[in-house]
Amino acid sequence: MNEKTSRREFLATPLRCVTAAGLLGAIVPSLLAQSRGSRSAKILTRTLGKTRISLPIVGLGFMNADAPDLIQHAYEIGMRHVDTAAFYQNGRNEEIVGATIKKMGVRDSVVIGTKVYLRGVGVSARDPQARTAFRQVAEASLKRLQMDHVDILSYHSVDSAEDLRAEGPLQALAEFKKEGKTRFIGVSTHQGAVVLPEAVRLGLFDVGLVPINYTMASNKALLDAIDQAAKAGMGIVAMKTQAGGLSRPDRALPKVLPPHSQTALLKWVLQHESIATAIPGVTAHDQLDQNITVASSLEYTADEKEFLGDRALLAQAQFCQQCGQCRPDCPHGVDIPTLMRSHMYAVQYANLDLARSTLACLETSKGMTPCASCPSCKAVCRNDVNIAAKITQLVSSRRLLAL
Repeated sequence: MNEKTSRREFLATPLRCVTAAGLLGAIVPSLLAQSRGSRSAKILTRTLGKTRISLPIVGLGFMNADAPDLIQHAYEIGMRHVDTAAFYQNGRNEEIVGATIKKMGVRDSVVIGTKVYLRGVGVSARDPQARTAFRQVAEASLKRLQMDHVDILSYHSVDSAEDLRAEGPLQALAEFKKEGKTRFIGVSTHQGAVVLPEAVRLGLFDVGLVPINYTMASNKALLDAIDQAAKAGMGIVAMKTQAGGLSRPDRALPKVLPPHSQTALLKWVLQHESIATAIPGVTAHDQLDQNITVASSLEYTADEKEFLGDRALLAQAQFCQQCGQCRPDCPHGVDIPTLMRSHMYAVQYANLDLARSTLACLETSKGMTPCASCPSCKAVCRNDVNIAAKITQLVSSRRLLAL
């Protein structure tokens, strides 16, 4: 692919089996009927750790969406948790959430979570100005949301114990809770096995947002960290539950994953009782209808069991677990996990803005610049991801990504 590749071509190239955002295609009539019936079915709830908030086990991950009616639809079918963040769609995501919740008049019956990403304003956790920057970003979030407080304010994308215990962000979070601008304090991380134990040790955090999906079933360190954090009273919120949409480049496989593949993945996550709720990202009404069927029953259907038993099919997910074991393979010290996450945002989520902002936060020496002049990628994934192919696609699409 050359730099003149169109957005449509960029998104379509690796997504011959599903749409760019990981959509499912047409939902079969039986599943739609099940979804409509689930609106009157009892929705399973769990307590979000020491917050003592009782939540439906499925909520709304709004990161990739820009349609207010999705929020209303989610509420109508029984979802009560909406997750957003300061820099999703350059703040527009929070604006939509805030305006819609205000218009619906349901602020007191929903749990709103937003997140502060310090690197989004060019500040590291250990910078002297981190506390001030954190507060400024959080205050701006409240304005966009048109709220005097959020229910969960999270320190976003913290991927090391050192960053988690940095004084500035911790001060800002404690101040916001004391001032009543957030009811609870959270942390989101792509390194749950490392960050959750430190969060427990610090004793400040009420909630933890972590990626967990079936491709990570053998990640004992992560599963143990989730269990221990839950036992310590942290409310665990699962993200990335659908493994990035399960983009599959192998043309020999069926072009459209069956609807039951997505319910199977979500059920697998929620069968872990340490997880209080999940926030799968959606961009369409049929995805909401499909997700809510899981909230009324976690028992696998025969088709779901068969899907989860097909390890070859799941390997095609190409989901980067952000373990970082590939980093030493790169002689240039490139931040490969962040490149892989950026690729997922651009391709599987069809969210070019988030891909751009994630890449822009990397130092030049750790981003795609070294990759552009590297004759061959030496990084090898320990979990079946084709690192070289994804980096090649990112590099050849730099103009599209405005980098």
